[in-house]
Amino acid sequence: MPSSQTITAQPNQDLSKLSSSTKLGELLQLAGLISAAQVELVLRDQVQYPELKIGQLLALRGWVKQETADFFARRWSALLNQKRFLPLGYYLTEAALLNDRQISTLLALQKLRQPWMKFGELVVAQGWLKQATIDFFHDLEGYSLKKAIAQRHFVIGR
Repeated sequence: MPSSQTITAQPNQDLSKLSSSTKLGELLQLAGLISAAQVELVLRDQVQYPELKIGQLLALRGWVKQETADFFARRWSALLNQKRFLPLGYYLTEAALLNDRQISTLLALQKLRQPWMKFGELVVAQGWLKQATIDFFHDLEGYSLKKAIAQRHFVIGR
């Protein structure tokens, strides 16, 4: 019987342990989108339906959208190596976690009523995503920036 370990999403997590080959269930767990129990269940489902991928099984059960599973499955490697990040709303829309209407609502709220709140705080305040999901994307951005800086070679003096 397949087994999965419990992975807890935490702010400022060390993403250096993850790689482009990190399993989809683990990524979605770290992003706060599914639980360890859900991963365990779809791993059992996959034994019964080997022609289906984990993302398809998660979507069939209604736990994530197929577009969300596809985003993490196809874009993860590129995100880890990205040097320049776009606004958070772009990634949340690309991952089908928010739609254009929600983004517009959040931007209007931020501009008119709550300019002191960050975009991610508003997403959580609206109840649309968990803080763990916002933290995951912020941690990813921080990890990529640190990696890009470490790879640069600076010439001192001349």
